Amino acid sequence: MALKILVIEDNQQVRENIVEILDNEGFDMHQAENGIIGIEQSKKVQPDLILCDIMMPDMDGYDVLIHLRKNILTSTIPFIFLTAKDTREDLRKGMQLGADDYISKPFTIDEILDAVNTRIHRIKEFKKKSEEKLNELTENLGLPIAKEINEPLKAIIGFSGMVITEYNQMEKAELVEFVSLIYNAGMKLNKIVLKTMLYYRLEALSVQQDDMKDLLNQKINNSKKITEGICKDIAKSAGRTDDLMLMLEECDLRIPEHFYKELLKELLENAFNFSPKNTLIKVISGIEKHKMIISIIDEGIGMSDAQISNIGAFMQFNKDVYNQEGIGLGITIAKRILRLFDGSFSINSKQGMGTIVKVVLNVG
Repeated sequence: MALKILVIEDNQQVRENIVEILDNEGFDMHQAENGIIGIEQSKKVQPDLILCDIMMPDMDGYDVLIHLRKNILTSTIPFIFLTAKDTREDLRKGMQLGADDYISKPFTIDEILDAVNTRIHRIKEFKKKSEEKLNELTENLGLPIAKEINEPLKAIIGFSGMVITEYNQMEKAELVEFVSLIYNAGMKLNKIVLKTMLYYRLEALSVQQDDMKDLLNQKINNSKKITEGICKDIAKSAGRTDDLMLMLEECDLRIPEHFYKELLKELLENAFNFSPKNTLIKVISGIEKHKMIISIIDEGIGMSDAQISNIGAFMQFNKDVYNQEGIGLGITIAKRILRLFDGSFSINSKQGMGTIVKVVLNVG
């Protein structure tokens, strides 16, 4: 079956020339005269490759790419910009948005064919390798994690590739900027991997009785100091130290310190991620009937009853409302930790009115 290519170009002559060139090479060609039609064609046709002009009226090529990357049906389609703009600023913007390549205008027939054939070859290789790796990824990690890993990995490969090919033409500040982008993507990837490893470690511990015996004998002294420290660290990372309010009581807890810190970290990160700046995040702890009760209260977007009842690994809530990152493992990790150490967990939340997460732990 011929591979499908969509050309989005407002200049009729340029568009038809490209279509004719590639049609003669045996590709199944489709075309759109503007970005809006191009997006609709992309969803309908599901092309293997898109060639898109940058400078178009109403919706430019950057906006087209942004829309396509947001839609699950079109998010992974390889995308080549057709552009007379060839400055590194434009290249950087396109790479940040997820473009795969550029063809500069004016171009020759050979340049079009070389760019397309190179990309098509990569598509075929990628599909072949993806089929081999996908089963392994879904079997060991789950498809949602594989998708989340792909985003920072693609950024690392894309930006490092540009540095390798363009470094001798870059100013020092520009080179530092690219390295910073690579570093940030690497840190994001590292966070995903560490969280995933923790999730599976917790799953394994549920059937490892000897390991659990040792862990169950561990306890925390001076929990107030530890709680205060992790809360302030998370607030600082979120850039919201002034939004944090602490009302903590001292006690010893029957849970290993590192698991207690992970528990608080996951729940606090959720509270900060799903509430706007300049609203309070309250962390209140107290002892009741030989139990420590910790309440984490935010004034954020909240959750519906259906969302609360369906909380599980790899879920995300209201991603379009806030710029949420991650695969939804945070609450599930917290629940797994509490289950292992005889704690309990509850959520009281209303959409638009905030959330109260209550954790109960044994005092030791």
